[in-house]
Parts: sequence; structure tokens; C-alpha cells
Amino acid sequence: VGSQVVARGFATAAAVTVVIAALEEMPKNNRAFALSVETAASAIGAGTCIALLFLADLLSWRLLYAVALLGLPLVAGIGRRLQETRRFARPHVETGVAGHGGRLWLLGITAVCLNLFTIPASQFQNEYLRDERGFSAGRISLFVIATNIFGAIGIIVGGRLADTRGRRSVGAFAVVGGVGATIVMYLVTGWPMWAWSVVGAVIGAAVVPSLGVFGPELFPTGFRGRANGIITGMARVGSVAGLVATGILADRFGEIGQALALLAIGPAIVAVLVVTAFPETAHQDLDDLNPEDRAGS
Repeated sequence: VGSQVVARGFATAAAVTVVIAALEEMPKNNRAFALSVETAASAIGAGTCIALLFLADLLSWRLLYAVALLGLPLVAGIGRRLQETRRFARPHVETGVAGHGGRLWLLGITAVCLNLFTIPASQFQNEYLRDERGFSAGRISLFVIATNIFGAIGIIVGGRLADTRGRRSVGAFAVVGGVGATIVMYLVTGWPMWAWSVVGAVIGAAVVPSLGVFGPELFPTGFRGRANGIITGMARVGSVAGLVATGILADRFGEIGQALALLAIGPAIVAVLVVTAFPETAHQDLDDLNPEDRAGS
């Protein structure tokens, strides 16, 4: 547990800063698409781990962690070449929560409600396939790869649509459609389970570029990192609550699908907030969204 706290802490910090750095450098009409490309690259790494899951059957699950060590030289090489973003390097005003509390609470609550469903839906999938559907480790790998690989379509197309059509409409549709398809996937068997998993992966993947851009967009440079760190911390609260609730409800109902169906109230709240409370940030410069940055330069 202690090692996971440290490892996940570093990994989360890296994920937050990478997204911020990328979006700070992007022009106003390409920020969501840039995030979709980053997400697709991240999915390749996650997919590699899943593809190697057969090692757990053949040898030992510990080998999966040993394989990750092969990436350390690559990370070291990238680290030596990294530079600060131009937006961070130029003069900017150091700000805090004051004046940004509304946006911070809005995105924080959204993160809690969304993760209340999405994290347990992802984390319990292997257990669901193994215990409720009798899948072996190799078949679990096949299911996850074969159905989730189509999520790349949703990520790329969703990012482009979020830049051209707007974040709110794409985000709300992706939340409702992705969550709905995922629930159906947990409640059916046979080939419909595979089909609904594909639908959920494609539609749900568009959530990442359409809603993920709001964190870096809605806060000035002097507060962007801290704000996104706070939002990520709140998201973890939702994740833990969702995992605990899913476990308790699954024991009571006897299956994971019914538990997740109840927790879908979280994403439903998110869809309403996106439509009614979120500002539209597409086609706007970061300086227009955050006047403090213009004043600082």
C-alpha cells in the first residue's frame, strides 16, 4: 500500500503537468485535439500492459511490473530535453483561490461525480469478467483490447468536435452515451456484451478531450497547476467512494452491473452541470479566459 501511494502520487503529478504543459502551448482551436492525441498515446501504454496480462497465467504477475522498468531510460532522456512552456516562462501574476473558487468547485464536483462511476466501472471490469463471466486472464486481455481499441475513434473524433462544435455539447453527449452503454455491457452476456463495450468505449472516450480541457483552460498560469492538483485530489475522493460503494452494493445485489447502475447518478449530475453551468471555452484564447495572464505580461 505504501509503495502504491508513492508511485501513484508521482504518476498522477506527471499526468497533470503533462496535460497543462501541452495545452499551454496549443493554439485556441486545437487544445482539445491535442489532449486527444496525448490520451491516445497514454492508451497505447495501458494497452501494452493489458496485452502482457497473459504472463500472469504463464509465469507470474510480478513480471508485468518488471517490464515497466524498460521505460526508465526513455523517461530520463525525455527529461533532459524538456523546457518550460512559453506561457509559464513569461511574466505572470501569482494568484490563488480568491476569485476562482466558483470554477474550482464546479470542476471539483464534476470530477467527484464522474469518477464515482468511471473508476469502479474500469477497476471492477476484470473481476466481473473473471468471476461473473468465467473469463481466463488471456480472454480478459482479448476482451479489453478488442473492445477498447475502438475508443481511439472516440478520442480523436471527440477532440476534433470539441474544438469545432464546442466542449459542452460533445461532453454531455459523451457522458450520457458512454455511461449508458457501459451499464448495458455489465448487464448482458454473449456477443451483446462485446458490442456494448465497443459502443461505450467509442462514445465514452470523447469525455476526455471535451471535458479534460476545462481544468487547464479555466485557471490562470499562476494558479493552473495548483487548481488542477486540487481537482485531481477531489477526483480521487470520488474514485475511492465509488470503489467502496460498488463493492458494498455488489455484495448486496450479487452482481456488479446493478451496483454500477445505481452509481450512474453521478455522471447524470455531470451531464446537467456541463449543459447548465459550464462556460463554452472553444475558440477562445487562454488570455481571454484568464485576464490575469494578459495583465501580468
